[in-house]
Amino acid sequence: MVGRTILAVALVFSGSVWAQAVISAHSGVVQLTEGTVELDGQAIQSPAKFGQFQDVKDGQTLTTTDGDAEVLLTPGVFLRLAENSSFRMVSNNLADTRVEVLSGTAMLQVGELLPDNAITVLFHNSDVELKKRGLYRFDSDPAARLRVYEGEARIASGDKKPVEAKKGHEVVFDSDKLEARNFDTKETDAFYRWNERRDEYIAQANITSARSAGTSGSGLYSSGAYSSYGPGAGTWAWNPWFGMFTFMPYTGMYYSPFGFGYYSPYTVGYLYMPGSPYYYGGVPASYGGVTRSGLIGSGARAGIGGAGVRGAGGMRGVGPSGGGIANSGSGGAAAVGAGGGHAGGFGGGISGGGGHAGGAGGRH
Repeated sequence: MVGRTILAVALVFSGSVWAQAVISAHSGVVQLTEGTVELDGQAIQSPAKFGQFQDVKDGQTLTTTDGDAEVLLTPGVFLRLAENSSFRMVSNNLADTRVEVLSGTAMLQVGELLPDNAITVLFHNSDVELKKRGLYRFDSDPAARLRVYEGEARIASGDKKPVEAKKGHEVVFDSDKLEARNFDTKETDAFYRWNERRDEYIAQANITSARSAGTSGSGLYSSGAYSSYGPGAGTWAWNPWFGMFTFMPYTGMYYSPFGFGYYSPYTVGYLYMPGSPYYYGGVPASYGGVTRSGLIGSGARAGIGGAGVRGAGGMRGVGPSGGGIANSGSGGAAAVGAGGGHAGGFGGGISGGGGHAGGAGGRH
């Protein structure tokens, strides 16, 4: 078998499974292959054995023919390949991950970028630095181009003047100069929609992983051991129920470019808190994604019925510092400062001394 096989493990604390990080200190774990996918010319088993994953080492090339692939880079960053596409791993170092898109189409979904980390895509003799969370698409044909559906990228190519591309900008590479021009972000295709479905499924796995981690009683979060990638960093978390890795923020929550929420163990409890706009009356959290407007209880693409609940507010920023929740909608919970007390909500106080308001007894 080409490449090192990565094994996923789960630690058990107080009867609950805590989703431990993948045993890997670098980018390149191949999470999913559909159809024919090869690593340096050797076919990758699809589906992979439960809990076993190959990774793309420096200098290796992953190629799809009649299928798609999903590769995990730094925590929160997904690289997905369409059919008849390929990329080469230039550097799988977490602090400076560099990949080269060789052919076809690739999409990078960036959920977290730490200050000391960098994601660079080599494409048509250019260096594309992904500077913010977002969604970036690279197409080799019919014309080599980058499309930024969300986020910001810096493109440098030889003697050409570098250019910044933000949300709604595309850059065509086979031209005399680099230029960011507008495109319609609502223009999508089957590959885009496959990315969206993958994101929804992974976000569902996040809810059960964050819930399990938050109720483990292990004290991992206050001790800084929550993430194997360093204090304050999110992590890839193994979910044995879904048989896959999901992204788990260290604090607060993250809305993906497709609108699905990823929760930390600190914030996932709001889905279970009566009075919260995200409360859904005990329906298992894995039975629907959570979007910016709240829980999708209809079980879209998850095979679960029910009317469901849509909340009106958003929440972010709860963590060990007690930063609280920002009210981004008509029903969000208001925050109390770092020295405040717990005013309703779930689970007791937040480590680090900060308080928050929430639930039926919280401030709105």
